[in-house]
Amino acid sequence: MLIKNLFRYWTYQVFSPGTVLREKYESFKALLEYDKAAHDFMAVLEDIYYTPIKCDFQAVVKTYELFSHSVSNMVEELLKMCPSSYWELRSYFKKFDFYVRFMLAPEDFDFSPPFVIDFNKIFSFSEKTAGKKAFSLSLINRKLHLPVPSGFVITTNAFHYFMELNDLQEKINEKLAGIDIDDLTALEKTAAEIEQLILNGIVPEDIDSAIMNNVLLLEDDNKKGNEIDLRFALRSSAVKEDGKVSFAGQYRTVLNVDKDSILYEYKRVIAGKYSARALFYRISHGILDDETPMAVLVLEMIDSKASGVMYTCDPENSVSENLLINSVWGQGEMLVEGRVTPDIIEVSKKDTSKIVSIKTGEKSKQMVLAPNGKIRVIDTDKNKISRLSLDELSVLTLTRWGISLENYFEHPQDIEWCRDKSDKLFILQSRPLNIDTDKTVPAGKEKKKINNRVICSGGESICTGMGSGRVYRLESLSSLDNIPSGAVLAVPHALPGLVTKINKINAVIIEKGSRASHFASIAREFNVPAIVNVAEGFHDLVNGRQVTVDAKKGIVYDGVIDSILEEEENSEKEDLFGTSSFMVKLRYVMNFCTKLKLTDPESDSFVPEGCRSLHDIIRFVHETAMREMFSIGSRRGSRKKGAKQLVSKIPMLFYLLDVGNGIKEHGKNKKILKPEDISSIPLQALLKGLSNPGICWTETTHFDWEEYDRIVMAGGIISADSPMFGSYAVMSEEYLNVNFRFGYHFVIVDTICSPSRENNYILFRFSGGGGTPEGRVLRAGFIKGILTQLGFIVDIKSDLIDAELRSGSLESIKETLDITGRLLGATKLMDMYLKDGLDIQLMIDDFMNGRYDFRTAVDKGLKLKVN
Repeated sequence: MLIKNLFRYWTYQVFSPGTVLREKYESFKALLEYDKAAHDFMAVLEDIYYTPIKCDFQAVVKTYELFSHSVSNMVEELLKMCPSSYWELRSYFKKFDFYVRFMLAPEDFDFSPPFVIDFNKIFSFSEKTAGKKAFSLSLINRKLHLPVPSGFVITTNAFHYFMELNDLQEKINEKLAGIDIDDLTALEKTAAEIEQLILNGIVPEDIDSAIMNNVLLLEDDNKKGNEIDLRFALRSSAVKEDGKVSFAGQYRTVLNVDKDSILYEYKRVIAGKYSARALFYRISHGILDDETPMAVLVLEMIDSKASGVMYTCDPENSVSENLLINSVWGQGEMLVEGRVTPDIIEVSKKDTSKIVSIKTGEKSKQMVLAPNGKIRVIDTDKNKISRLSLDELSVLTLTRWGISLENYFEHPQDIEWCRDKSDKLFILQSRPLNIDTDKTVPAGKEKKKINNRVICSGGESICTGMGSGRVYRLESLSSLDNIPSGAVLAVPHALPGLVTKINKINAVIIEKGSRASHFASIAREFNVPAIVNVAEGFHDLVNGRQVTVDAKKGIVYDGVIDSILEEEENSEKEDLFGTSSFMVKLRYVMNFCTKLKLTDPESDSFVPEGCRSLHDIIRFVHETAMREMFSIGSRRGSRKKGAKQLVSKIPMLFYLLDVGNGIKEHGKNKKILKPEDISSIPLQALLKGLSNPGICWTETTHFDWEEYDRIVMAGGIISADSPMFGSYAVMSEEYLNVNFRFGYHFVIVDTICSPSRENNYILFRFSGGGGTPEGRVLRAGFIKGILTQLGFIVDIKSDLIDAELRSGSLESIKETLDITGRLLGATKLMDMYLKDGLDIQLMIDDFMNGRYDFRTAVDKGLKLKVN
């Protein structure tokens, strides 16, 4: 908008140059528009990288596409302005663009057969083809000879073929690019749209035939002379699932499916890859969409008498030598969804015949198979509610199996199992049990005395740790959006869908449920303190009440207990996102997009061959276009008619192009202008602010700033014998568009300052810097605070600031431009010395009270609170 206003005013209201010059102006105008856009998109990439913003990687891909387009067009417009020079820029752009696109491109995928693999043959393929769950289950059956349901897997090749045939990936990528995982309503809407795209797709005939052939083989194996109505369970088996990140409960499982419904349910399972909770989980861990192609297990449905989950190690006590078996009546979904309290049997792994403890749960509900191909929840027979759902022989058998699985996979295991109506046991799944060995409290460690009143007690630990906040009672998932940030969540039972708000939650208190639920796995992975089966006090948790949860002891205290919370804050937590494939790829992209080496336009290396990134190309094109447009003299060329140099007490190179009465009559024939020669009202106001005596433009003897000298003198901003800044302005009596260069950062001010209140405006843009990312962000916050007080509408992306002030009297606009000039003087190189711990609001107040130099205060170690 800045440049559009400039050239609308310039070209149509002021003068009409000759054809060649007009074409150059048009290219210059377009170049500056692309330059603005390139900086916008570069700021988005920096925001994603440095914040970091958790988004789908397609947001990076889409932003880069727009960024690359802008830089490419900058190059093309410069070549139009300088048709005999700089053609090598195209080659450098194409090289850097190729490197980035190579990294952004998805992995090659295979959509050729096999589309279906018989269960007994899965082990001979790879996890990449069969998915982690199917591959592990096949090994369990083949290598350990443990019983698993019969079935087959629909491969990731089939998934890719389905997506390719229905032309879905590009449509899905477009939707993934716009996902905000913190906006649950929008996330659910996008997820529903993607799922519908998949459900509307057609299963290719090759896949259809392969599936049906394997179904017929399973029926033949089970007939034994009689007609049967074989039912199936369809379970996700995505690549990356059931690994270091479990995706526990995030994908879809469909039970009791008849053969005529398999194709539709297959589509439902692969569509579950894009459910809101699965998207939130994947994106939160920095996993790319193309890293998780979906295979689907089709298993014979077991009509279970009892089911459960076995942990071969206690997740909250890793030094324990006991194994935990959780068991419920009927199908296991009631347990993994956290909707019933299971029986918990603890068995010694050293003496596998020794049952250490038995705790029966109140299993008032159970899930059973219905004749019509559905599943339903029924009341448990009164005689069975508190009866142990697993006999001793089954307990000891499962214990032996659990130890075998742990030894085979060389890691503690999270195992799903079931027992059919004939009392035969089956393994349904075995995956790594992700536990934090550092959470075990050393024996004999002194406990701090706590005097706060206990509200709840008797809870079982799901994920140890301490959490504090205000209670929020969640009665239904429809209220998820209302959970305030930093809440302690109190829920009757926990469902996996809670994952979409887990980053907002400081702790979770669950009235009834299981330590072996899917949510328990999620809470441990996100390191959120959580307890379940609170024996006393759950109903005393009132909305808004401040509490502290000690998830190790299963206790909830009234109020905030700073002493134990400080210990929790000091404990290190693994940063899975920081080391994720998302960040690895983005880090590579940033090296070729935003790194800046070309810093000194006067240097011999300031040539196309010196470019090492797209940011370098932007810088080179911008500087070269300015030189060409303003005909600035240098060792590269002589001065031509057009721009004039302004000389003042402010140590900056300043070139002016007058497009209409911006220079007084006596100065129009001068090559060098002084401030008194200027008649441009907005430029006079801005220069007044820049010339304010409170701004320090020179070094002071008491301020020995080594880092400042290093950046200015040796870092390549300018040479030691050059003026400090170089800036350019197009002006008339009432209009000004000025492009300031202050070291590593740039400022654009575009304004009309006239007697017409409605026509007056100021547009302001600030970007870049030579300091740390933290310093640049702090400076941006300082500038935003000032501009906001001046009445601007301000938008920030990373360290890029866009601000707009619309309408105002002539005097008010002049006064605002004056203060803006002081702001520019006060913030030069401020990013080099701002550090965390400074009270930015206090600095804003000081500026508004007339302080424009903050270096000495920071240099003296002024420690202020963080705003």
